Amino acid sequence: QICIDSIADSWSVEVIIVLCLMGGLIGLMIKSGGSEAFGRLLGKKIKTKTGAMRMTWMVGICIFFDDYFNALANGAIMRQVNDSYGISREKTSYLIDSTAVGITLLVPISTWVAFTCGLIGESFDKLSITEDSFSAFCHCIPFNFYCWMSIFMVFVVASFNLDFGPMAKCERRTQLTGRLCDQTFSGGDADTDDYAEIKPCEEGKADGLLVPILLLIGLAFVMILYTGGFFSHHDLMRAINDTDGMLALTYAGGITVVVAILYYKVRGVSSVSESIASFVVGVKALMFVFILIVFAWAIGAVGDLLGTADYMATLFVGHVPPWVIPGMLFAFSCFMTFSTGAGWGTYGIMIPLGIPLAVAMNISVYPCIAAIIGGAAFGTHCSPLADTAILSSASSNVRHTDHIRTQIPYSTCCACCTLLGFLAAGLFDGWVIPILVAAVSFIIVIIFLHKFFGHTDDTNFADIEE
Repeated sequence: QICIDSIADSWSVEVIIVLCLMGGLIGLMIKSGGSEAFGRLLGKKIKTKTGAMRMTWMVGICIFFDDYFNALANGAIMRQVNDSYGISREKTSYLIDSTAVGITLLVPISTWVAFTCGLIGESFDKLSITEDSFSAFCHCIPFNFYCWMSIFMVFVVASFNLDFGPMAKCERRTQLTGRLCDQTFSGGDADTDDYAEIKPCEEGKADGLLVPILLLIGLAFVMILYTGGFFSHHDLMRAINDTDGMLALTYAGGITVVVAILYYKVRGVSSVSESIASFVVGVKALMFVFILIVFAWAIGAVGDLLGTADYMATLFVGHVPPWVIPGMLFAFSCFMTFSTGAGWGTYGIMIPLGIPLAVAMNISVYPCIAAIIGGAAFGTHCSPLADTAILSSASSNVRHTDHIRTQIPYSTCCACCTLLGFLAAGLFDGWVIPILVAAVSFIIVIIFLHKFFGHTDDTNFADIEE
């Protein structure tokens, strides 16, 4: 029953609806010929493999308001471009996933902010802290070392072909054999495509992709304000705190799909019946995503019922020196999210635990909150159960386990440097010295990896084994 309840609650239903709308919209854009036309347009601007990877990073940075939409849209925009430059699907998936989660947790206007601020506000009320929760979230941004480093790591990997571990093998395979992946997301051969049933319009232009994407982004912002009650009380900060991000995406996605179908009809690139058929194919292409996410929710619900995370918290969070607290919260949040795949669940447990602990230990709450946010981000990157990771591998059309195993080494490097930063945050006031410690350690790691594994040309790859 607990599994059924976890799947049937309103938030889960909204997630499924949003995924259906996003998958169907991708099918519509492919049918219109917009995806291929935009790929050709980018091909005129992008001259190298490095340029294609940097563009993937930039697209991810621009779609900062929701990690789900970021992962799906970036894959729809850049996958074909990256394929044409011989970038392995595993690397495309890594570029998408690490950017999507990192930027969404840094920019204070996203679907994560309302939930996080709500938890912070509840804890502040219980402790009689008068500071606004949104202001507190903004103060945490400089301390969110993991998200900063995961984004910069993507840029470094894109700029210097920094391939090591399993990723180096995947890149070498693509270079030597031309195979973009060992297996597609839904289990097909490496040369199959989940959208192969859709025949693109030969007369399609780039506006077939750009118009729906830009409309969806604009509507998402409007609906975020609408669901937060901005148009009734006209308070931006309050609206962001109160917004229902997933409901906002549901409204925005539904309107965008309808407008896109009519737009393609007017443009003459796809009839209404052809668009509906393409929409259905797009939804079918994400069917395996639905299955994985539902199972991930069910497993997480069982863990909640057993009280696994709460029990682990009582074991790890105890009588320790105050300076250890931020680093300990980060490490525990990493482990908890990796085990359950649920960043929301980690926030729900650790923020109400971490803030009172910081106050009791007489240390700043900002690095403690940031440690929990960053730890959840690491777990979201590395857990096979994490929904954003599932969507990233699906949008890149690569086997999910291949995406996870190739991403873990990069995320682990960022996490190790982050841990040093949070240990420094426990010893020094402010964010300047801790961020210097994290940044210097990150630079040292990058220099080491680049010296032994990195290449700046578009033809050579690291010839190393796992």
